[in-house]
Amino acid sequence: MLQHLKPTEAAIEKLALAETDLSQQARFRPLRWGFLGNLFLIVLAAGTGFVHALLAALWRRAFVPYRHDP
Repeated sequence: MLQHLKPTEAAIEKLALAETDLSQQARFRPLRWGFLGNLFLIVLAAGTGFVHALLAALWRRAFVPYRHDP
C-alpha cells in the first residue's frame, strides 16, 4: 500500500517545475485570505484545541473512576 503513495521521479520533477512556474505559483499558497483571515484561522484552531482539552478533562473527571494505587 505504501508504495502507491510514494511519488515517482517524474512526478517529483513535474511538481518542482510547477512550483517555480509563475503561472502556477498561486496554487501552492497555503492560505489566501490575507492577514486577518489567517489570524482568524489560527485563533479558531487554538480555540478548538482548548475546548477539546476542557471537554476531555471534564469527561475524565465525570466518567473515569479514580484509582488509588498504593
